[in-house]
Amino acid sequence: MKRLFLFNVIFLFCIQFSFSQKYEDYIGAGHSKDIKISSSSEKTEYPTLFVAKSQNTINGVGMDAKLMEASRFLSQATLGADINTIKEVAKIGIENWLDLQLEIPAESYLDNVRDIFEVTNQWEYDHGVDSADIDERVNWSHFMYNWWEYNMFNDDLVRQKVAFALSEILVLSFNSDLSAFGDGVASYYDILSQNAFGNYKDILTKVTYHPTMGFYLSHFNNPKSDPENNVHPDENYAREIMQLFSIGLYELNNDGTRKTDSNGNFIATYTNDNIKEMAKIFTGLGPAAIVPNEWVDSPDFGYGLWITDATVPMKMYEEWHEPGEKHLLNGVVVPTGNSGNKDIELAIDNLFNHPNVGPFICKQLIQRMVKSNPTPQYVDRVASVFNDNGSGVRGDMKAVVKAILLDEEARECAWINHPTNGRLREPLVRYTQFARSVDKDQAYGNYWNIGYGFWQDAGQMILSSPSVFNFFLPYFQPNGPIADAKLIAPEFQIHNSRTSIGYINHVFEWTAYSYLMSNWLGDSPNVSTDFYNYEPMTRDPEVFLNYIDIVYTYGMLTDRTRRIIKNNCNKIERGEFKRTRAQLALYLMMISPDYNISK
Repeated sequence: MKRLFLFNVIFLFCIQFSFSQKYEDYIGAGHSKDIKISSSSEKTEYPTLFVAKSQNTINGVGMDAKLMEASRFLSQATLGADINTIKEVAKIGIENWLDLQLEIPAESYLDNVRDIFEVTNQWEYDHGVDSADIDERVNWSHFMYNWWEYNMFNDDLVRQKVAFALSEILVLSFNSDLSAFGDGVASYYDILSQNAFGNYKDILTKVTYHPTMGFYLSHFNNPKSDPENNVHPDENYAREIMQLFSIGLYELNNDGTRKTDSNGNFIATYTNDNIKEMAKIFTGLGPAAIVPNEWVDSPDFGYGLWITDATVPMKMYEEWHEPGEKHLLNGVVVPTGNSGNKDIELAIDNLFNHPNVGPFICKQLIQRMVKSNPTPQYVDRVASVFNDNGSGVRGDMKAVVKAILLDEEARECAWINHPTNGRLREPLVRYTQFARSVDKDQAYGNYWNIGYGFWQDAGQMILSSPSVFNFFLPYFQPNGPIADAKLIAPEFQIHNSRTSIGYINHVFEWTAYSYLMSNWLGDSPNVSTDFYNYEPMTRDPEVFLNYIDIVYTYGMLTDRTRRIIKNNCNKIERGEFKRTRAQLALYLMMISPDYNISK
C-alpha cells in the first residue's frame, strides 16, 4: 500500500510539474537527480568496461536513439565517421553540428599534395630507391596519398562529402593523360572543395578556366574557325557544360520532372546549332604559365600541357578567339566586339540562370548524399533554395547543402522503410567509412593509400571514372524489380559479378589480414586495421553487435543479419578468440545488405 501511495504521489507531482516547465524528454531519458534505483543484480562484462547499472534505466545512459539518428545523418553528410563523431553530433544536435561544419575553412589540396610529393620523394631517397625511378613531378599517386591521408583525419567532413559529390557531376578523371598532372588535378579538386559552400556560378566559371578541364574536354588551345583549312571550334566542352554541368538534356519542372510538349514528347534543352554557337565561346583559351623547361621561357597559345603550369587558370588569347555574335539559349545573343572573357562570362550567366540548373544539379546532389529516388517534392524544395536562398541569392551552395541534409525526407524516420527510399552505397564510400571508423596503425604515422587495387577490383576510386559521364549515370536502372518499379539506382551500374566479389575480397583483407591501405613507395609500411579496442566488447558478441550497429547501420541491423553474425562469433572460443570475433563480425557486417544498402 505504501508503494502504491508513493507511486501516486510521484505521478501527481510529475503531472503538476509539467504545467510549470516543458521538457523534451521523459522518465527513462534523464531528470534522474536525487532519484535512486535499486535492483537485485547488476550485469558486469569483463573487464568492467560495460556495466548494466540499475540507475541507467532512468538516467538516459541506455538510450541509443540519438546516437543512431546521428549515425544515419553522418552516413549522408560525410565520407565516414567514427564513434566519437557520432557521439558529438548526438550531444550537440544535428543542425548545430552542421552549422559548425559549414564554417570550417577549406585546406588546399594543392599545397598538401606538393608537401606529400617532397616527403615521399625524400622517403625513397632515404630508403635506397634509384634516383632514376623517383618521380620528377607530382602525379596521380601523390594526389591519392594526399586525398586518403587528409580524409582520415580532417575536420571538414561535410565539405569533403560535397566536394566528392561535385566531383561526380563536374567530372575530371585520372583515367586519362591527366595521370601525369597530380598537381593540376589537385588544383582542380580545390575548386570543388573550396567552393563546396560557395556559389555554383563561381564553380562553373572556375571549372571552365581550369587547364586540366580544358585538356580533358579539349577547349585548351581551342582555336577560332579557319574554313580554308577546315578548322572549326571544338564542341566537346560546349556540349558537356550544358548536358552534364548545368542544364541537362531535357527541360525540367522545378521538381525535377520533365516537361512535355503538346504531343507528350520531352522538350530538348538545346540543339546541335546551340552546341556550335556555344563552342565559339570557348575558343582562345590557352596556357597562362609554364613550368621550367628547356624549350620556351613564356607561355603561348598552342603550347602543350606538359610544359604548362596546370595549376594556373587558362589565359584568353584574343587573336585565337572566335569573333562575331554568338546565339545562346532562350534567344540570348552575345554581341560582336566583346572580349573573349566577356563572351565566357555572358555564356556562363546564360547557363547559370537557366531554370533547369536548380532541379538538375540539386537532384544529383540529393542522390549522392541521401537517396537515389527523391520525391519531386523533395527536389522542388531544394531547387527552390538554389533559386533563392531567402536573401535573393541564386546558387548558394551552403543553403542548398543545409536544405538537402535537413529536409524531412532525409531526417524523418517515416521515410526509412518507404519502398522508394534508400540507395546502394558507392564502393569508395564503403571503403572510406570503414577506414575512417576503425583504429589504424602505421609505424610512421603516414596514412598514404594508392587505392589502385580497390579501383581495379571494386570499380571505383576518387577522380578515376572511365569518362566524363562518371562511373554511373544518374538515371541508371538495373533490370529487374527496381526497373519494374520505375525506380533508378545509379550505383548498380558498377555493381556486377566482378566488382561485388572484388569488394568482398578487399573487405576480407581489411579484416582477416588487417591490410587496410597500401602504397607503392619502397619499404614504406602499409596501414593496418587495429582491433585492440574492440576485443573487450567481443567477449559478448551481442555487445559488439550493438556497437557496430550504431556505427555502420544506425540501429537498422536486421534480426537475420544479427543472428548470423552472433552465431558465427559464438563458435569462436579458442586462442585469440576476442580479436578473431571482432574480425569476423566486421567482415560480415561490411558485406551484409544491411550495410551496403543505405536507408
